[in-house]
Amino acid sequence: MSKILESTYTILRPLRLEDAYHIARLLGPDPEAVRMTAQIPEPCTEESAREWIREGLPAEEDYVFAIELRDDHDFIGCIGFGGPHEALEVGYWVGKPYRGTGYASDALRIMLGHARTLGRARLFAETFSGNIASIRVLTKNGFRLISTDMRDFPVRGERKKIERYVVELGDRDGQH
Repeated sequence: MSKILESTYTILRPLRLEDAYHIARLLGPDPEAVRMTAQIPEPCTEESAREWIREGLPAEEDYVFAIELRDDHDFIGCIGFGGPHEALEVGYWVGKPYRGTGYASDALRIMLGHARTLGRARLFAETFSGNIASIRVLTKNGFRLISTDMRDFPVRGERKKIERYVVELGDRDGQH
């Protein structure tokens, strides 16, 4: 997929293998952030990031983007959605220096608009219970909690409590 999506603050462009360097730069020294993701290997090295990108690139129904700052094109994180049409799921992360700035919310808002243009009816998201920042990003964008569950995460080697959220895309900006 070659589409570039833009807002006032961020640009979403297709993730590339060479982004592994930036992923490792941001997540390598931040194991706590890596543990808040479901699939990024720990420790996050350039090699493991490259493998994570390779695994996500082939799926045609998945859309995985690098998040860049619009002003200087700094790589700040990733966002994407994928899965079956009826249960499309969004996921995202931003590097520590960029948290609390509104960039994750801005990127998610762009993705919601993109999903609407693709004719999707709803998006789901899961986050680990206790990930207050991620929950805030989701609820700010109109997601609502629909369930909690315990789930095994083989890449983490543990069972964790997750919260599942949904937003109806027929609603403007996710608002009910």
